[in-house]
Amino acid sequence: MSKRYYESYIIIDGNLEDTAIDEEITKYESFFRKNEIEINNLERMGRKRLAYQIKKKQNGFYVCFQITAPPQTISKLERTYKLDENILRYLTVYMSPKTIREKEDHLKNKAIIQSKYEETKNNLAASENTVPVPEVVAAVEVQI
Repeated sequence: MSKRYYESYIIIDGNLEDTAIDEEITKYESFFRKNEIEINNLERMGRKRLAYQIKKKQNGFYVCFQITAPPQTISKLERTYKLDENILRYLTVYMSPKTIREKEDHLKNKAIIQSKYEETKNNLAASENTVPVPEVVAAVEVQI
């Protein structure tokens, strides 16, 4: 039985306490262990306001499980999501090797762009702190 790589996203009711949310996540971690599903990564994205109401709720706590599982267990997993009242929405996606590479490249490029942005921001802030105020005013008056 071969295993495949999946990303399983869930939105937990955002009105729950932090301890209740942790219990929900722990419940699914134990479910994964019981059903031969390996957790590669668990990403708690946090509370966010929903774009539209789901089950009369405005907020949700987003969680991403990156898992390796046999294809037959995914239907069982989604059934447990569906029966859980605290899960507002769920989505499980198969990640092909090509998709994984593209995602890694995207995240790498995003990190590079973010670091360049931070560097430029810091350089700009440092240059603003070194120029005396009268010279800036004089420069502005000359341009006018």
